[in-house]
Amino acid sequence: MPVNKSLTKKLSCFLLTGVVCLFFYTASAQGGDTAKPQAKPVHYSSRPAKKAMLYAAICPGLGQIYNKKYWKLPILYAGLGTAIYFIAFNQHYYNYYSNILNQINANPSSSIYSASEVSSIIDYYHNDRDLSIIITAGIYLISIVDANVDAQLNGFNVSDDISVKFTPSLLPNPLTGSIAITPGFTLTKRF
Repeated sequence: MPVNKSLTKKLSCFLLTGVVCLFFYTASAQGGDTAKPQAKPVHYSSRPAKKAMLYAAICPGLGQIYNKKYWKLPILYAGLGTAIYFIAFNQHYYNYYSNILNQINANPSSSIYSASEVSSIIDYYHNDRDLSIIITAGIYLISIVDANVDAQLNGFNVSDDISVKFTPSLLPNPLTGSIAITPGFTLTKRF
């Protein structure tokens, strides 16, 4: 009796898929413990998120302390400290060159700089100071938003079980349009 190569190919594909699925199913069943992760304390209303946002608005970092995210404090204060340093730095040189410009305007022959050169330097430090103020305000607002988001996501359950499950299945053949069943597998991912 002649052997149909198409049927043999489909059968071997089905068996191979079944073996692979069985392998992955047993591998996922053996791996890891089945204990559920400890749940974090949950903020049951939106009031604690508002409270964290209010704390962060009153004092930068207080919202992160309320949310018990202490590791964010050095990052927040390093960013704010750096931005405030650059505000003071640029303000110092802005004042210094403004005084030089006033001296040049009072006595034009007393300086090696021209008034236009000093004016462009003043504009440079003025723009940098304004940019530093904007960056400081941005860091402050980001800390408020971060405290709010952390408080809202505090009860969000994140499981360590991100597993993939392979299962054998029989699928209708879309290419031929016939009722013939094609072996295949289903991939299920849980988040």
